[in-house]
Amino acid sequence: MDTEPSVSMMQGPLTTAPRPRRVGYSSRNRRRDAPFTTAGGSSGPRIDTMYATPETGDGWITQINARANGEFQVEARFDIPPSLRALTHGRESDLVFAARSRLARLGIDLRPLQPPIYAGDQARLRILIVPAIRSFGIGEHLERIVVPGLRVGRLVFCPEDNRLHSAEIHKLIHTNQLQVPAGFSIDSRGFLMLRPQGQIFQFRKPLTPDEITAIATHADGKDLLNRLQIRALVEHIELPPRDGVVTACSMFLHRHYVVLRNLDESLGFHLQATVLDPISTRGTNIYLEFINRSEQLIINPSVAASVHHAIEISPPRRYWHGHPASAGESAPGVAAATDQALTEIFDRLEATPLGECYSHRMMALTQDPLELLAGGAPARLWTQPQTPLDPCRGTDLAAGLVAEGLALDTEIELGTRILDDLPDGARATLLLGYFPNLIEHTEICTAALRERIGRIIFRRASFEHGPFFSERDHGRLADYEGLGIEVFWCNPARGHVVRNVFRGLRGYFTTPELVERFRTSLIFAFYGSTEPLRLGALARIERLLVNLKSLFGSDLSILTGGGPGAMLQVTNVAHRLGLLVGSSFIETIDQERNQTADYYQTFQARSRQSRQRWFEIASFHIFLLGGVGTLEEIGLTLTDMKLGVIEAAPIVFFDDTDDGLYWEGLQIQLRRMVSDGRAPDWLLDNILMTADPDAVPRFYKRVLRLG
Repeated sequence: MDTEPSVSMMQGPLTTAPRPRRVGYSSRNRRRDAPFTTAGGSSGPRIDTMYATPETGDGWITQINARANGEFQVEARFDIPPSLRALTHGRESDLVFAARSRLARLGIDLRPLQPPIYAGDQARLRILIVPAIRSFGIGEHLERIVVPGLRVGRLVFCPEDNRLHSAEIHKLIHTNQLQVPAGFSIDSRGFLMLRPQGQIFQFRKPLTPDEITAIATHADGKDLLNRLQIRALVEHIELPPRDGVVTACSMFLHRHYVVLRNLDESLGFHLQATVLDPISTRGTNIYLEFINRSEQLIINPSVAASVHHAIEISPPRRYWHGHPASAGESAPGVAAATDQALTEIFDRLEATPLGECYSHRMMALTQDPLELLAGGAPARLWTQPQTPLDPCRGTDLAAGLVAEGLALDTEIELGTRILDDLPDGARATLLLGYFPNLIEHTEICTAALRERIGRIIFRRASFEHGPFFSERDHGRLADYEGLGIEVFWCNPARGHVVRNVFRGLRGYFTTPELVERFRTSLIFAFYGSTEPLRLGALARIERLLVNLKSLFGSDLSILTGGGPGAMLQVTNVAHRLGLLVGSSFIETIDQERNQTADYYQTFQARSRQSRQRWFEIASFHIFLLGGVGTLEEIGLTLTDMKLGVIEAAPIVFFDDTDDGLYWEGLQIQLRRMVSDGRAPDWLLDNILMTADPDAVPRFYKRVLRLG
């Protein structure tokens, strides 16, 4: 089992749906330390609510007890957070071990040898580690990865009292609050029978020791696994005797989690990766790993599953001043007032005359930002202007870096020298006139490693490019996330303070009250022209979004390029329907940025192709009418899918013309590419070109094989 939100390719022709008459339509990274509360089933998502499984973090091997015949007996330790310990006290038998999905996808079985042993805030578990799928050839490499420190999985609280009965499950499926694979069944005991799709996953080539080590141990090991493990379509899934297979099914979980149960080994035995989380279980590549422990062939294995209410969590909001209560949790006007106060603080700190300098790279330190709100002075302030170096003194690269405002020759002109006065562990707040340049960045990272810095607040993204970040800047934002530094932007263009929040590998800026909604919403990327849509087409877009809400629920988000024309029109319609809207702004002369995006990121003009990486957070891609820019985005998206950079999702081309399909030429070209062997066969199966908003949900259900 794997709970990465993803979609893949199913059978079916490249579709041209019937064109409707032109008529109008009426409108309409889960925080582990968050407190656990009572499970709920509210009718609509609160703005600050998320749903999660009550569980530990990943446990790790502490010692190897025995090894023989390629099998390992190990002991693993799990840290139990206080909230989970209080929830499970006296009910430890309801904690289920769920193995790490990437290990199961390697064909490695992790079998608990006894119930966990609990001692205070820790649990110990003895586990047998066995290579279960012979054809993967992992057994000879196990000794390399089964070592102390290897993360093995988590303990998940799966009590019977929050489990759904058969009628409840059926109602959720019927009302599209839970999407499950086609061909499902529900027995009288409330077990949902899941049948994988006609596909198996194999490796492109035998894995090298280095690849296996990277997959099992590296933070981005799952990305490597996704590139190396490829799908093969089969009419029937054959599970050989004493061997195993990796396959997948479609499922979308929003407010529930699923526990896989081995009730009947004659249908196959599922490996120990047995819990499907809410939110992250969205798509078709929900991996299932079966083994056959009998001497007889099994055809089309299946597994039973119990469905449970996820717990409802209201995570604390993270404000730039670190004091949520003072920002007015229930009073947005108070938070807005403090945002304005931060602008005034920057004005006060930057009051030093600039003189004949390149830019004003103010730096200030404070232990408690509320003191600045009260009119106090920062603990340290640096306002000495920097003078750029003569580019002739360095290389061409150095001259380019000077354009960022760097001084490469002397440390005395660096404002980061004020970091030297901080004690280790201070986790102070650093205020910056500009987003850090290269030298400032290295000094900040050094301070962060000693926990001297806990929060960065900057005012301007760039001296030359205004609110737009360079590729180097985005790398620095990722470094700060990895070091545990919170980053806030006092954005003068929007007049608000936003926090940089990562979803997977990509970060966006959003306001504190929208952080969890951004992290958990199901995202649709819309691409199109800066030219506006016609009235009839806009009505169909509205009907399309209503249909998507009906199919996938209300917790949807629309991600666009943030420009005028069609993108702004889609933004306005989505907001009118109560959907979250994001924008990925690019620095161009023909695009005025919309000012209503709920979350956003910015990119300098030369970062155009890099910007496409930020659309990876979307589960689905919809292309409206567009020009060469949209054509480039189509090519990048299809190429990323072909190379396995992103999952191969169903793609919709939504039309706005009366005289034939706008993208008809592309349709012909794609068919020629496939027939000539220059594009993968699945490409045609995964594309719909239509002007009918009602055809889109039918297409998704067919391609995703949802029941």
